[in-house]
Amino acid sequence: MEKIIKKFVASDIDVKLARLFVVIVLAVMGNYKWFEFEVEALKPLFSSTWLSFLPSVLGYHGASYFLGIVEMIAYLSLIIGFFRPKIGILGDVIVIFMALTTISLLPQLGKIDGFIFKDLFLLGLGVVLLKHDLNFLRQISD
Repeated sequence: MEKIIKKFVASDIDVKLARLFVVIVLAVMGNYKWFEFEVEALKPLFSSTWLSFLPSVLGYHGASYFLGIVEMIAYLSLIIGFFRPKIGILGDVIVIFMALTTISLLPQLGKIDGFIFKDLFLLGLGVVLLKHDLNFLRQISD
């Protein structure tokens, strides 16, 4: 048992699982942005927050598609980050930026729901992944 524990502690399985689960969440949520039900779900968010400029520039569907594209870039970068941490850093930063953007809506939304909780977790995981990727790059450059 001690051998298994030592192997686990020395591994980076925690970070790999974190990356995988962030990819899954972003892939699902990002792909929803292409469907009418998600466009409708986003309308109240767009109409009552500082993000209202998006549909005025892109329309409701275009704004939803834009968010989907950003999430797609993030999860594809995170997938590539399994093998190329420099690309993973792009995904990490996008995840952090997306989470901060969502959290910044909290005062205007006036409530905490699953939408906000998801991004609280994504913010924490994005920081963990960014730290891991930066440390990995620093180790290979030393």
